[in-house]
Amino acid sequence: MLRLVLQPQSRITQADGAWTKTRLLALTKGRPVAVLLEITGVESVSREAIEFYSEAATVSAFALLGRSAVDRMIAHSLRGLAWPGCPVQYFEAEQQALTWLEEYAKGATD
Repeated sequence: MLRLVLQPQSRITQADGAWTKTRLLALTKGRPVAVLLEITGVESVSREAIEFYSEAATVSAFALLGRSAVDRMIAHSLRGLAWPGCPVQYFEAEQQALTWLEEYAKGATD
């Protein structure tokens, strides 16, 4: 399982998405991984950045973690766009997100 934390008050751009994708591939060495993507306090995520996240073929599941109505709105817009062929779910409670991801993390290592 891997945690990615987007910086609060940030606007996530295409360059951020590209950097994350490259870093993800380096960390996982191409193996499938369940990802906790923390979006708490993020101001916006560009469509171009979402394209990079959606091309993350090594992700077995994305849990989106946020805490506010704005976070929920961003997560909803993220889920409405193209995502990799894996489950994506929004959570406000970290432990629930981690529990949900555990099933996918187990499947990624089998």
